[in-house]
Amino acid sequence: MRRSPGANTPVTCRLLQSKVMAKPLTFSVGIPTYNQAEYLEETILSLLNQTRPPDEIVISDHYSTDHTPEIIAKYAKHVRGVKPPPNVNLAGQYTFTLQSQTSDWITIFCSDDIALPNYGEVLMRGAARDPEAVLVRASWQTVDAKGAVLGQENLLSMPRLQRPPQTLLSQRHGPMVCGTSFAIRRDAFERSGPILNSIRSLVDWALFVQMAPFGPFVREPEIISAYRVGHDGNKFQQRIAMWLNDEQRMFEEVFPLACERAGIKDTSWIHAASANNFMRYLSAACQEFPPAERNQVLPLFEPWAERIGKQKELGIFASGGTVSRPTSLSQRARKLARPYFHRLYAMLHKS
Repeated sequence: MRRSPGANTPVTCRLLQSKVMAKPLTFSVGIPTYNQAEYLEETILSLLNQTRPPDEIVISDHYSTDHTPEIIAKYAKHVRGVKPPPNVNLAGQYTFTLQSQTSDWITIFCSDDIALPNYGEVLMRGAARDPEAVLVRASWQTVDAKGAVLGQENLLSMPRLQRPPQTLLSQRHGPMVCGTSFAIRRDAFERSGPILNSIRSLVDWALFVQMAPFGPFVREPEIISAYRVGHDGNKFQQRIAMWLNDEQRMFEEVFPLACERAGIKDTSWIHAASANNFMRYLSAACQEFPPAERNQVLPLFEPWAERIGKQKELGIFASGGTVSRPTSLSQRARKLARPYFHRLYAMLHKS
């Protein structure tokens, strides 16, 4: 059968492809929440007051007992309320919230944080920079309970475009993305699968590591959100059991799976990264717990110390000594210079 002129020709295919690519990207924001009505309305209003508003706002309420349901009902014309399965942990809540969104690009935004007016615009600009991108990250500021600015983070060590496997390797000492200043491509999240259910607290890091093998990460330099800190007590002391458990799960399960997906054969760096993070936590615990209280947390460290061969260091901690995390001269210099670089960056960007 004779084909009609122009049917399936390279030029026609390119034209069709350009039309598909020209279709505007859609963007959803998911807000997992539980008993944070004190801040939730401010969070919702910040997302509605955008230069590029989200196409969808989904609030996943984990059966709050305060007046969270009333706030969701108040903004029913602008948000969609959903409820996760009862008794899910934080990983299940985050996964459910992400799966409840329907746009091309999706995200998690905490119910006590604030989106600056450029939040959606910057994330969608980043999403359009590379058709293969699976994650966009941007800068953020930290604020106190009343919203006063405490500082900012610009991720200056991260390139504007980072490809696998560096998207994975760069996260070996912690997430190089803020849990309130990012967006991920929904189809890539579906390929990566749900967040590992055994992760109880560090769910954002697990999500970013799981996304790392599937495509490039884009960094946008603008500050787009305010991350609230210091309003819910001493998190280190409250969550150390969960954090230590999660750290071990990250290095025993999440990173190995991501390496397999990324085709990384040499995984010896995982053990080294695990040891480095162990020393970071042990050093912090020396500051947080006086010698008389260390027996309470010692059992939490023991399984991890045994896995990575740090029993000697743990013994120093148990006896009341101080353990410092090893740092190179260049690392110490960068730490000292970091505040000045951030101030200079802010001045240049503002100008």
